[in-house]
Amino acid sequence: MSLAGPVRLALRDARRARGALATAGFGLFAGSAALTFFLALGLGVRAVLLGDIFPLDKIELEPRSTSDPGLIALVLGSSRPPSIPPATVDALRAMPQVRHVYPKLKFAFPCSARGGAEFFGHDVGTSELIGDGIDPSLVTGDVRAPWRFEDPWAAGGPPCQSDADCTGGRYCELPSGDKGKCVEPVPVLVSRYLVEIFNKGIAPAHNLPPVGDSLLTQASGITFQMRLGESLLGRARQGTVRNVRARVVGISTRAIDLGLTLPIDTVRRWNREYAGDEAATNFSSVLVETRSSGDASTVIAKGAELGLVPKDTRARDVSVLINGVTALLSLVSSAMLLMAAANITYTFRALLNERRAEIGLYRAVGATRLDIELWFLTLAALLGASWSLVGVAFAWLASLAADWVAATRLPDFPFKPHSFFRFPLWLVASAVVFGVLFAVFGAYGPARRAARTDPRESLNAQ
Repeated sequence: MSLAGPVRLALRDARRARGALATAGFGLFAGSAALTFFLALGLGVRAVLLGDIFPLDKIELEPRSTSDPGLIALVLGSSRPPSIPPATVDALRAMPQVRHVYPKLKFAFPCSARGGAEFFGHDVGTSELIGDGIDPSLVTGDVRAPWRFEDPWAAGGPPCQSDADCTGGRYCELPSGDKGKCVEPVPVLVSRYLVEIFNKGIAPAHNLPPVGDSLLTQASGITFQMRLGESLLGRARQGTVRNVRARVVGISTRAIDLGLTLPIDTVRRWNREYAGDEAATNFSSVLVETRSSGDASTVIAKGAELGLVPKDTRARDVSVLINGVTALLSLVSSAMLLMAAANITYTFRALLNERRAEIGLYRAVGATRLDIELWFLTLAALLGASWSLVGVAFAWLASLAADWVAATRLPDFPFKPHSFFRFPLWLVASAVVFGVLFAVFGAYGPARRAARTDPRESLNAQ
């Protein structure tokens, strides 16, 4: 008997015994639907948490914190925070598991900011501004044209003594002890996290418009004043307090969560001016991009040898939590499929008992044991594939309903996704394959016994 024979017989039996097979296949439907739903939910949540909020393949390392310097050291300003020398950065770059290393440099001086009247209707600001500098190559795709993320001082400009000497949107920057130069406002990036917090928390409380892409589509962007060397908590140890202009040029996941991110050359220049050469040479942290998420532990171990620790371990904690919950729910779904396989075993025993004479007749006219096994295993595979596909479709419809409930019933919160589910093609294929495997597993025992029955006994029994 050719392969077409078992397939033809399986299709015939699927029609003849559709009632019994439908009952047996319901367990496959429930198990496949549950497995697909939970895995799609796990993939969706993982994509948001470990993609947008806590990227697992990007680790920010910082120096291990030292002991408390004491009140006297803080008052006299004799204590400096630990930093990362350039040699340590080079050692991380040399690791084969590392794709890129991006040093970061925090503000080493007091700073405040105020502005945004052209967008909000009045100036808003902060009396204590946190900021850092990063390599422009890290955020190339986050900067909106026609702006560029680079230190405007390096681009040059005519000398000046005041803003009146500058034209074309430039202003006069006057560094401490140096001649002034007409430059563009300093480019600034803000984090998506900060925008979400502002839109969902701060803006409604102060009756301000939410920001987002709209703040970048304006002709001039949002500009504001930064006051360098002075804030609510005090003044810098050196340098002259002065104002500079800044412009928001993009929203980036690489930007500092609560603060502003500038080109690293700008921060290096200001740190040297207000905190000295050491604050401009060493780095405050490094962002390490690994070649795969599995290399994170190796990089963390190497960082520990160099005196560095992860700045944020939430990515690993969230990954372990998501994997654990997804594995538990998948285990429950697999148990449902195993029960479905047991039900299929019972159904096929009854079905094959009814077909004993027919099986004996086929054996008598030349059908082999393998032909009989293929006949009923093909029937089981068709049963598993059809009911698994129905289960996947049901899981997809259930995900649409869940997303609708989340969109209409849950309040807005930072990073709220449009969908909490992901249905990649491999997930759909895997659910169907699992259904087929469990169905074949359940039918294998009865089919094997039926194929080994003596055809004379089967014919004589009728």
